[in-house]
Amino acid sequence: MRVLSVKASCFAHATEEVERVKQALANIFPFEVEVKHSEARGQFGNPIIILEAEVTRQREIRAFLNMLMEALPEEELKRLREEVEQRFEQGRFYIRLDKMKAYLGRLHLGQGLQVVLVVTSYPYNEDEIKAELKKLLGR
Repeated sequence: MRVLSVKASCFAHATEEVERVKQALANIFPFEVEVKHSEARGQFGNPIIILEAEVTRQREIRAFLNMLMEALPEEELKRLREEVEQRFEQGRFYIRLDKMKAYLGRLHLGQGLQVVLVVTSYPYNEDEIKAELKKLLGR
């Protein structure tokens, strides 16, 4: 299994300070990352800022994964292992992190920040990838 990229994204709603949300997104990486933003409108015309960061260098991907494995509490890693089947779809493994806790510098499963690991294997084999993800989350 090889992780090709780590993509993280979140929304900054009109009631939130964009710089704080941007900091929360940046805090989930153990290195500086470029955070891109785009603008959208909610159902009622309210402004929404979409913040995104992507990492594709293997060294940075490994650093992110190491930090994630060290920062998440064991019970949350166990939950991720148990939910690999539900969280994995078409070469993507989805993790949601708590946005407020990320702003405070702590990583916990929750709502607000979506992290997507784009993974593959050669030849492509989903069962092999899922087994490797469980192994990775079990360290």
